[in-house]
Amino acid sequence: MAAPDFEKQIKSLKRDYGITFGSKEGERVIADLKSAYYKRSSFSKDSNEMAYREGQRSVIIRIINLLEEKING
Repeated sequence: MAAPDFEKQIKSLKRDYGITFGSKEGERVIADLKSAYYKRSSFSKDSNEMAYREGQRSVIIRIINLLEEKING
């Protein structure tokens, strides 16, 4: 079970993400980030490049997940 302070921090963070990306401007930024880093393959023959691309992708995935959790609960 998560500590109450941790749960409070996550709840606050989800609210902050919702405020940041909930405006029309924020939605445009999310759409741009999805287009640039989410809706593309991370694959590269160069393992360092692939790791770099996957790192970029993981950031937008975190943002999306926090926003979806905000919407769903």
